[in-house]
This record gives sequence, structure tokens and C-alpha cells, in this order.
Amino acid sequence: MKKKEKEHVFTLGIEEEIQIIDPETRELRSHIQEILAYGRMLLKEQVKAEMHQSVVELGTEICGDVGMARQQVVQLRSQLAMLAARDGLEIASAGTHPFSHWMDQLITAGERYSTIVNDLQQIARANLIFGLHVHVGIPDREEGIQLMNQARYFLPHTYAL
Repeated sequence: MKKKEKEHVFTLGIEEEIQIIDPETRELRSHIQEILAYGRMLLKEQVKAEMHQSVVELGTEICGDVGMARQQVVQLRSQLAMLAARDGLEIASAGTHPFSHWMDQLITAGERYSTIVNDLQQIARANLIFGLHVHVGIPDREEGIQLMNQARYFLPHTYAL
């Protein structure tokens, strides 16, 4: 009898932190509460607040392949753009904002963010960045460790880019 080969089933999940932008000044706008008020009905748990009120987090469901992940990201961004446009705002995706200052950004209310700001002070407030997180689900732990060890070789190259 042949040994049954393992089925390689990887899943993907994408989280993206998006900038809320005033279209006239191009400044960041602290507007997350208004977006959440409308967005929870449309996007449900796929839209969340972040520490700064000028940031909105979008998250896909668990996706079986890249095509499904892409489709969900496009749909989420489109729906968020529509929600922002209701209040005359736009959204942007970039690692940081080129000129809006962190000192001008409001902090989202809540125990989690209060604790972070209390513990880290200026470091937390100044951390005005917008990330893109790609989560890869690997069902076999040993295979996951092997893949991470192979990927480590490329980290310096990725950081240099």
C-alpha cells in the first residue's frame, strides 16, 4: 500500500489599516466612530477601530486561495470608500501619512488603548502607521516551522526593499 500523501491546504486572511482622508486638505481625519456607525451594518466584524481615530482596519474572512482574498479586499475597500464618501471623505492605503502629524490625531476611547498609551506614552501616540498583514494558515505545525525557517533567509532582503 502506498502511503497517503498529506493534503496541502493553506488559508489566507488579510488585515489592512486604512487612512481616513479629508479630500480638500489631504490631512488625516479622525472619523472612525462615524464610519463604524454606518459600517457595522454593511461590513459587520470586518471593520474595526484602531488606536488613532483616523485609522480604520479592514479584515477579510478566512480565504481558501489568493483569488478569494483579492476579491474580498477589493470589495471591502470599495464599501469603505462608499462609507467615507457619505461624509465627504476619502480613504488611502500607504505605510504612513506624508505630512499629518501624530500629535493632531485623536486616540480611540477604550480600556485597551488607554492602557497602551499609559504604558508606552509618546511611543504609542507617535506610532501612526498603516499596516498590511497577511496571515497564512498552515495546518501542520512542523511544516509551518520549516517554511518559516526557509523564509528567514529572505527577511534582510525584504527589509532592504
